[in-house]
Amino acid sequence: MRKFIASFAIAGLLVLGGQAFAEIGAIDAVPAATLLLPYFQVDPAGGQTTLFSINNASAAPALAHVTLWTDLSRPTLDFDIYLTGYDVVTINLGDIFATGAIPQTGPNYDPGDDSISPDAPGEFSFPDVNFPGCAFPLPANIPSSLLNYIRALHSGGPAPAGFANAGLCGGVDHGDGIYRGYLTVDVVNACSLEFPANPGYFINGGQGIAANDNVLWGDYFWVDAANNFAQGDELVHIEATDTGFWTPGDYTFYGRYVGYDASDNREPLATTWASRYFSGTVGVFDDDSDIICWRDTGRDESGFFTCGTTPAPFPLSQNQIVIFDEQENPVVVQGSPFSPPPVGQEFTPCPWEATRANASDFGSIFDFGWFYLNLNTTTGSLVDPIKQSHVTTVHSAAGLFSVGFQAVHLDSALAKTFTVTTAPSDVLLPIE
Repeated sequence: MRKFIASFAIAGLLVLGGQAFAEIGAIDAVPAATLLLPYFQVDPAGGQTTLFSINNASAAPALAHVTLWTDLSRPTLDFDIYLTGYDVVTINLGDIFATGAIPQTGPNYDPGDDSISPDAPGEFSFPDVNFPGCAFPLPANIPSSLLNYIRALHSGGPAPAGFANAGLCGGVDHGDGIYRGYLTVDVVNACSLEFPANPGYFINGGQGIAANDNVLWGDYFWVDAANNFAQGDELVHIEATDTGFWTPGDYTFYGRYVGYDASDNREPLATTWASRYFSGTVGVFDDDSDIICWRDTGRDESGFFTCGTTPAPFPLSQNQIVIFDEQENPVVVQGSPFSPPPVGQEFTPCPWEATRANASDFGSIFDFGWFYLNLNTTTGSLVDPIKQSHVTTVHSAAGLFSVGFQAVHLDSALAKTFTVTTAPSDVLLPIE
C-alpha cells in the first residue's frame, strides 16, 4: 500500500507540474512551444562545444523539430526528435559537426542509457504515438554531403557543389574556422524536412506542421574542455497561445517568416535590456564579461549571398547603449538607429543575428557596472523600428569559475510603442 500511495503522489506532482502559470510576453522559463538557443559555437579543433537538452513537460509523447541557423539567420539543417512523456534528449552540437551524429529516437526506442526501463517509455508516460510523416526510429546520422554543407556555411564559407546555393555564403567568416550560429526547437504535429520559413509550416491555431502545445523546456551549456569549465543557462522559452489573442500585424517571434499575419501564434521577445558586467581588472575577476546577443532584423533572411560581401542590413546597429558604474555614473555610447549604420556611426557591438561579444566591445567600461541596451533599429525605413532581441551575460573568474544569466528585459515587442530617438521616452536616461 505504501508503494501505491507513493507512486500516486508522484504521478499527481508530475501532472500538476505540467500546469505552468505563464504570461505572454514575459520571457519566463515555463513549458513552451518553441525553444531558442541564442548562440552556439563549436571548435572543430576540439576543446569547445555546445550542448542543449529538449525536455517534454507532458505525459503525452511530443515531437520536436530542430533547426540550425547561421549567425546571419540562414537555415541550414533541420531534424526531428521524438520524446516520450517526461522525456529528455541531450544533443551535443560537437557530435553533429564532427560526425553528423544525432540521437536516434522513436516509439518503443531508447538507446538503453536507462537500466530501469530500457527500450520503453517511462512509468508515467502515455502510450507511444506514430506521428504523421515519420519513419521510426528517426535517423541517427546526417549524410556526409550535408555534413560538409553545414560545416562550410556555419564557418562563413561557400556552400559546396551539389546544392542549389552552391558557391554562396550564409554566415560571417570570422577567420578562425569555428562553427557559429543559433538554433530553434518547435513542437510539431508531424515529421518534415521543412524550415520555419517555408509555407505551411505555420498555420493559424497550430494547424500546420508546427503545433501550439506548450510542452517543451530545456537548457544549454557552452563547454570549454581545454580550460575545464562550462557556462550555461536555460534555453529561451517562447510560448504559443490561441488565435483569439493575436491580430494580423502583431509582432510575433516568427513574424518575419509569415508576413506578420501572427499565424505562428508565438510571443515575441524584448527590445531593451539591462545587463551586469565586469571588466576583468579587479581581483579574481580577471576576465571581461561576455555579452551574448540574439537579434531579429524583422526580415526574412533565408536567402544566401555572394561570399566576401556583407548583405544588408548587416552590420546591425542599435538605438542606444548606456554604460553605468555602480555609483550610477553613466557614459552614453551613441550609435545609429539605422542598420546598416551610416559612415562614421559604425559602432556595432552586436552586429549579427547571433553574436558573442566582449564587454569591452561596448566602449570604455568601468570595473563593475551595468549596460542599458536598446537594440531597436530600422532596416532602412522608419515604418517599423521595433526589433526583438535576447541578451545573456557570461562572467568568468580566474579561468576556473563561470556563470551565465539572462539579462533583465525592460519591455516586450508586444508593446509596439517604440519610436526612433536618441533616448527612450519611457526611461529617464541621459541624452548626448
